[in-house]
Amino acid sequence: MKRKKLFLIIIGLVFLCFALTLLYTIFRDNDNYKYFTGLGSTISIAPDDSLLALSYYMDGEESIYTASPNGTDVRQITDDHNTRDRNPAYSPDGSKIVFMSENNNGIQTLRVIKQDGNDARQLTDHDMHVKDAIFSNDGETIFFVGIEAEEFNKGEQSREGFDLYSTQIDEGTVNKLTDADHFSMDDLSLSPDGQTIYYSEFDGKGDRIYSYSLEKESITKQAPIIPKEVVEEQSFHSPQLSPDGERLAFTNVANEAKGDSLFEYELYLLDLVTNDVEKLTNLEKSIASPVFFHSKDKIAFFEYTNWAQDPADYQLMTIDLTSHNIKKIELDLPASTSEKPLMRLIDQSVNSFTLAILYILLVGLISVFCHYYYPRKVYLPSIVSFSIAVLTFVGSILVAMTMNAWYGIALGMLAAGIFGCSVVVVLFVFIFKRLVR
Repeated sequence: MKRKKLFLIIIGLVFLCFALTLLYTIFRDNDNYKYFTGLGSTISIAPDDSLLALSYYMDGEESIYTASPNGTDVRQITDDHNTRDRNPAYSPDGSKIVFMSENNNGIQTLRVIKQDGNDARQLTDHDMHVKDAIFSNDGETIFFVGIEAEEFNKGEQSREGFDLYSTQIDEGTVNKLTDADHFSMDDLSLSPDGQTIYYSEFDGKGDRIYSYSLEKESITKQAPIIPKEVVEEQSFHSPQLSPDGERLAFTNVANEAKGDSLFEYELYLLDLVTNDVEKLTNLEKSIASPVFFHSKDKIAFFEYTNWAQDPADYQLMTIDLTSHNIKKIELDLPASTSEKPLMRLIDQSVNSFTLAILYILLVGLISVFCHYYYPRKVYLPSIVSFSIAVLTFVGSILVAMTMNAWYGIALGMLAAGIFGCSVVVVLFVFIFKRLVR
């Protein structure tokens, strides 16, 4: 009798652990960057090449920093603990920086700040999600990519898309420039004369460069600066126009990596005068955020050193366009303070593997209990587990068809996990019965 009671207590404790772990997994903040310390994903270079602007995570808090190109003179210029500040871009005179500020709901607003960190202003409200922004040549207007926040939260269920907007810094009014509802819209660049805005969009096959004429107020799906034969050969990921408008830096899947399941993006340079394309790197990782220096024949970029893990670990690099020498820039950024060690340990411990182990242990213990006290029902817990897997799979199909395809996929993956755990339990029970006869 004591053994039976002990069995039930152990089963109850395991069930409690499983239930608490499941609830924590469902309701916790699934943010891979919650405790992260490291660089954000974009860079901007001041017009006189004296400073870099970038974002940096410090124990999960992302802020805008500036630094000298050699990695010294690091300075934090934003410090809002309620938002994550990212994607900085210098004004033409270097006096201001525009950036995105993300709230707890994932909505990014547009903000501008003086390069010394003073006079921060919010230019858009939380009714709009802002994705990318650049200054006009006179520094008085900001062009940005945006979408209604309500539509952004709908994800792929939304019937709206991204469009190009502008706002006058002093007036604060927002004007919608396009009504194209792009699925994706990234990497804004401005022509040297300030009359054409270039951006990239994924068209189902690759990233293409579009142009918007401020004078004609019209979109050209194939930017005229790039010949058709080059467009057909290349996919322009993270394109950035040089300050003189004669070259275009971009990343693309290296030819030798196209057959791999994990693509490696290398840095390329397109000469817009000769139309020659040159591969600049062979790092076999992934390159992000290429940006030209203004008076130096160099490009700064990020090397995604743990591609394609999340959170992304970036290393700042520069490449000399004459010698092709690549240099690693060590930024003198603050180190992690290792705050909240207990919560970090809990978050790292609670995952799908932990849930699977607890589920197998729970169903296995119930099966062992049945073996000793209800031998004819020893396989009943496994049958129930298989039934749950089947019902979950059926539910995933219904959810995918009637509600949300991604939720359906998630339920399908859960069904597969439960089915796999059930198979493990059946094998365990089969072996256990023969060992304890």
